[in-house]
Amino acid sequence: MAICEALLAAGANARRGVPGSTPLHAAAARGPLQLVELLIAHGGIEWEEDSRGWSSLDAARNGSAPDRDAIAILLNRPVIVDPAFRAAVAAIQAGEVAELARHLDAAPQLLRMRAVEPDCYRQAARPQYFKDPKLFWFIANNPRLVQRMPSNIIQIANAMLKRGVEPEDLQYALELVMTGASAREHGQQLPLMRLLLAAGARPSDRSIAMALAHREIDPIRALLAAGAPLTVAIAAALGDCEALKRRLATASLDEIQMALAQAVINGRPDTARVALDAGADPNRFMPVHAHSTPLHQAALLDDTALIDLLLTRGAQPDIRDQMWNCTPLEWAIHEGKPISRARLAGLSSTD
Repeated sequence: MAICEALLAAGANARRGVPGSTPLHAAAARGPLQLVELLIAHGGIEWEEDSRGWSSLDAARNGSAPDRDAIAILLNRPVIVDPAFRAAVAAIQAGEVAELARHLDAAPQLLRMRAVEPDCYRQAARPQYFKDPKLFWFIANNPRLVQRMPSNIIQIANAMLKRGVEPEDLQYALELVMTGASAREHGQQLPLMRLLLAAGARPSDRSIAMALAHREIDPIRALLAAGAPLTVAIAAALGDCEALKRRLATASLDEIQMALAQAVINGRPDTARVALDAGADPNRFMPVHAHSTPLHQAALLDDTALIDLLLTRGAQPDIRDQMWNCTPLEWAIHEGKPISRARLAGLSSTD
């Protein structure tokens, strides 16, 4: 432990290990629990997979650590200690409306309390969108905690709404629904949105930006159909060059950068070019997926048109992301993107 603490204090990266694995996988498999907590507090990512497709939780469950069970509990997020909260979550995920109502009537505070997770997660500086969750958030199944959302999730949500959901939880649940693939795949994304909007939730600039950043276009089209304004971010993500040009004429620099980010993430080279023409910086870390640059995201898409556009406009291929400390080429290699790998191999910022 002391050696690891000294290495981390000296600048060692808790996310970078031997090829195909991470320090957190090794600690999860061998222990002790305190080492796993230390790595998480310094940025170790519990959901990251190794070359076998294992998360650190898988490594713990298949490992030999003397405190294996405690490590597995720590890594099985969200960590829910309170048994009443855990039972209410189970009722939500199983679609058991009467059971959920029974838990809520017996303990009304469940709708106000948080499932407070271990301190190491709060000590970590990295973004964690489902940290210390509230009960109502679980209606979105984002992150995907169960393979199948209950078909009666609207009734489940109504059971909680009738008992009083705090406004900020309505807002955040809307964002989780709008950004989550599970709700869309189960045909529940738009019905849940309608329910939450009717209950008083309002789509914020952030929720719209995050939906676009996750390529969840259906919620945005639904908002437009209901009268929401066509913003810079939406026009860029939808590939509407003419609308984007009009809006960029009076846009701030931050809006111009958002336009570039959304265009790249959504595979829109035409609107990416419009944003670059308006002054977007291809080397600035993005306002969404903020650990990365546009070139990192273009590499993920395996999109030659976007990569070439960014490179010709001055994108530097040796900038490292702020989560894994990797270049766009290393992203392409790790994610198995052959077109991006071939295009980026051998480049440097001076090319």
